Formats: sequence, C-alpha cells, structure tokens
Amino acid sequence: MPLDALISASLAAPAVLLYLDFDGTLVSIRRDPGRCQLSPAVLASLQQLSRSPGAPPLDLAVISGRSLGDLRQRLGPGLEHLSLAGNHGLEIASDGGLWRDPRAEALMPQLNAVAERLRQSLQRWPGAWLEHKGLSLSLHTRRLPEAEREPLAHELLPLLEQINAEGQFQLRRGRLVLEIRPAIPHTKADAVQWLEAAAQRRGLWNTTAGQPPLRLYVGDDDTDEDVFRLWPGVVGVRVGPGAQPSAASHRLSGPAGLAQWLAALAEARHHIGQPQP
Repeated sequence: MPLDALISASLAAPAVLLYLDFDGTLVSIRRDPGRCQLSPAVLASLQQLSRSPGAPPLDLAVISGRSLGDLRQRLGPGLEHLSLAGNHGLEIASDGGLWRDPRAEALMPQLNAVAERLRQSLQRWPGAWLEHKGLSLSLHTRRLPEAEREPLAHELLPLLEQINAEGQFQLRRGRLVLEIRPAIPHTKADAVQWLEAAAQRRGLWNTTAGQPPLRLYVGDDDTDEDVFRLWPGVVGVRVGPGAQPSAASHRLSGPAGLAQWLAALAEARHHIGQPQP
C-alpha cells in the first residue's frame, strides 16, 4: 500500500491509532539532543491531528527513549494532552494518569550504581556523556570525534560486558547511543499495545463491530523494529535510508518526508470533518 493510500485507508477505518517515535522521526538527529524541537510545520500538524473532531476517531501518541519530562518539553505548546511513552515504554502518561513499570522502579538503586561506574570511566572522554533518565541510562557519543569512538568502545568493553553479565540490565545500541535498560521483558511494542488497550477502554471504536482500528507506527531506529515485528496488525513506516533492513512495510527518507505526510493527513481529516454544502 503506497503512503498516499494510507491516508485514504485512515479515512475509511473505524479508528486510527497513530503512534510516532521522536528522535530521527519527528525531528532530525542532532549532535546535542537538548536542541531538538519540533518544527513549526510538524507542531501545527500534530496540534491539528490531536484535536481533529469527527470520524474516524484518531488516537495520537509519541513513544521515545527519552524520559517523559524531557519528551514533554521537546513537544512544545498545544500538545500537553497528548499520550506519551518515555524510556522506551517503561513510563507512560495517558488520560491524566502516569504508569511506571514497577520492576524498573525497583532497580533504580542498582541503576544509580551503574551510572556512577560509567561516569568514572568517561572522565577522560569529554565528547561522550551519560544521560540518566530515571529508569534507564543513555551513553551518547554524538559529540565524540569519529576517530575516538572505537577507542572508547574498546576501553569500555570490559565494564559493559561486566554490567551485561550481572544480568540486571541489558545493553542495546541505537544511533550513536548505547542504552542501558532494566533486563525485563518490555519494549516499545508493549507500550503501543498498552496505549491501544487504553484507547479501547475509552471507547474509541466499536469493539462489537468486529473491525479493528488501523494501527500506524512510524520510527527510525532498531528499537522501533520491535513494534514493526510484534504489534499485531501494525502498518509500519521506517524513516531513514532505504539500505537499512526493516520489518516495516513502508519507507520515508527522513523527518522531512514525514512532515509532509502528516500535513497531508491533517488536511485530509480537516476536509472530511467539514460540513458538506
């Protein structure tokens, strides 16, 4: 199904679940993640989609490796009511409530100890830094000169292997980032299914009619592949170079292409919601 056809399909579905990754998807990857903000055009499209009335109803959410607080700050004004999943789904804000995985919360003292060990090892590598996100850690190397990345990886290897062998945390690589997360069975795929269940409880669509919602997920990273593979019925859109292998059925070259598609979707929903002469 071409991407343009997804807009037509979304207008014919009983409901639409549109869940989006943030970094590398809604915004471009930057050397300083703290400078990532939505463009005015993407912000306007998300605002329009989040408040668009009429049929079919649409559930819009953002799922990210960032903490909830950081993600909320990056989204900007007019999206305070949006459902968010942070820390790859270990914490979810939806319908005015907050859920955090109790297994991850129980490991916070051990996570703090791991953070201290890593910070000591990074003291002589000023281009790399450790981000503590409450329930997980991110080791960033975006600011590190390319020639220093392999030596840093070699130096950290014994410590990372030890952390991994201890079994409380798992290591997962992203784009110029290493994630240190609780070794519990929870991924972004669990987060989107949690959000779908919440939307169903709100009565977003008629579950007795037998027609499922259209499940759309857009992401750019290996962590998003969990959603493409494990969310039943999902229509996945992988953002980024086409050479990357993906379980997604659709491709976009970058965040600029997604911005155009979101604007087209918002416009189509706006017109269908207008009274006919």
